[in-house]
Amino acid sequence: MIMTEQNDIERYCRNCISRDFVNGRGLVCKRTGAIPAFQGECENYQKDEELERMAPTPRPEDYSAYVDREQLLAGENLSKAVLLGVLACIVGAVAWALVSISTGYQIGYMAIGVGFLVGIAMRQGKGIRPIFGIIGAALALVSCVMGDFFSIIGWVAKEYEVSFMDALLDADYGEVMSAVVENTASMTIVFYGIALYEGYKLSFSAQKAPEGGKI
Repeated sequence: MIMTEQNDIERYCRNCISRDFVNGRGLVCKRTGAIPAFQGECENYQKDEELERMAPTPRPEDYSAYVDREQLLAGENLSKAVLLGVLACIVGAVAWALVSISTGYQIGYMAIGVGFLVGIAMRQGKGIRPIFGIIGAALALVSCVMGDFFSIIGWVAKEYEVSFMDALLDADYGEVMSAVVENTASMTIVFYGIALYEGYKLSFSAQKAPEGGKI
């Protein structure tokens, strides 16, 4: 094993019986009293068998799910995630409105389904960075507000026996949004919160990669 960087040297020396840790300095060699620094391999390296017995060196096959972070980043597709997230946002809002209009009730827990739908859609972009979660949470919120908005328009259309489009075009948007805010400030705010959490949490997969060797 050829040592090329200080981090590689430290990982190598952590498994040697001559390792030691000094406050303020970190890992040092007991033989030299200095921080390990050498080219190639250390001729005095002696593996700590007791340490190996207590904590075996991880093997690649032990982490079949592990993929190098650089590979994960290369596999990200934010554009795809946003596109699918926006589609899920629209589908979720329409589904919310249809259920609410058909039942005549504002069903707060529809927000949970909306958050889940948006999060799963965003996840198809294979993101590992929080930006995916932030966008997912934002889209989940937009979908909830749209669903609430469309529901109110649908109720108005049903009440006055006009088409949805006529009600949408003739609506007083100030009053409609006031009703949306009122609904949100009531029990639906809890469900909105859950939707935001799902939209964030499900939109990306933050993976912690194990380092080879001991700590």
